[in-house]
Amino acid sequence: MATIKDVAKLAEVGVGTVSRSLSGNGGVSAKAQQRISQAMHQLNYRPNSFARALSTQRSNIIGVWLPSLSGSFYQHILHAIELELRRHDKHLILANAEGAGSNEACLQHLDYLIRRDCDGVLMVCPEMAVSDLLSAQASYPPLVFINHSVDLLSAESFSVDHYLGGKLAAAALLKQGHQNIACITGRLSAQDAQQRQQGFVNELARQDRPINPRLVIEGSFDFEECRAAIHQLLSSGLAFDALFCGNDKVALVALSMLQSAGIKVPQQVAVLGYDNVDFAAYASPPLSTISIPIEQMASAACRRVLNMAYDLQLTIPKVESPRFIARASTP
Repeated sequence: MATIKDVAKLAEVGVGTVSRSLSGNGGVSAKAQQRISQAMHQLNYRPNSFARALSTQRSNIIGVWLPSLSGSFYQHILHAIELELRRHDKHLILANAEGAGSNEACLQHLDYLIRRDCDGVLMVCPEMAVSDLLSAQASYPPLVFINHSVDLLSAESFSVDHYLGGKLAAAALLKQGHQNIACITGRLSAQDAQQRQQGFVNELARQDRPINPRLVIEGSFDFEECRAAIHQLLSSGLAFDALFCGNDKVALVALSMLQSAGIKVPQQVAVLGYDNVDFAAYASPPLSTISIPIEQMASAACRRVLNMAYDLQLTIPKVESPRFIARASTP
C-alpha cells in the first residue's frame, strides 16, 4: 500500500509539501500540485482520514440532532443534509433525541455530538426552549437550527413561514365554500405548530368564519395518537365538512378512518394536509396539502454550518414560501 513518502518521492517533492496539499493549509505551487495529483493517481494512494484530521485539527464530520427518525419530514431533512455534505466531502453523525423528556435530556444528545469532535452541528428542534438554544450556541458556536426561528440568532436559524402556511390552508378551504372546518394540530409546544395554527385561526376569523374550539384537537404525529385524535373528532357528534391536518401523516390516517366510517372524501369531508411529503400524491384520494420547502430549508442550514465550520463562502439560498397544492382530497 502506497504511503505519503512514496507519493513525495514519485512527485519529487518533500513529504511536507504533500501534507500541505492534502490538508489545504499552506502554499503549494500549481506545478507541484499537478505532480502530486498524478503521483497519487499512479500509486492509487488514498489519504488516511484520521491522519488528515490530525493535521487539520478537523474531523470533517457534521453532527445532526433530530427529535425523531419517524416520518417523511425528517427523512427529507436528512436526505438534503447528506447530499449537501457529500458535495463538500464531509460526513455526518446522527443523534436521535426521541424519548428525551426534558430540555436537559435533549442537550445531553447535543453533548454526545460535541464529544465526538463534530466540526459543527445542525439541530432540528422546534420544541426546545429558546434560552437553551442561545446558551448552547454561545458555548458551541458552529451550531445551526432547522425548523426553528430564533430572533437573536437569525443568521443561524432556518425555518419556513408556517404562519403563512396556516393562512393558506384556511384560505383554500374557505374558497372552496366550507363552513365547518375542523383541525388536528401537532403538539402546540412546538414553534412550527403554534405558528401554523395561529395563521389558520386568524385567517378564519379575518374572513368571519371563526373556528369552533371544540373542532380543534391537539395531537401529535405518532400513528396511534393520530388515530386517537381522529376518533375523538368523529365521536364528538359535531358536524364538519373539512379537516385541516398538521401534517400529511395525520391526513393519511384521516383519509383511511373517514372512509372506513363511510364518510366520502371529498364529497362529505374535504381533507387538507401539510408538508407535501413524498407519499401525499399517492394517497387515496391524492392528498391536497400545503407544500413547504423542507429540503431547501435543510440544505440552506447545512450550507451555513459548513461556512461557519470550514471558512467557506457557499451561497445560502432564501427559503421559499409555502404554497397550496390542490389534489383530489379537496373539491
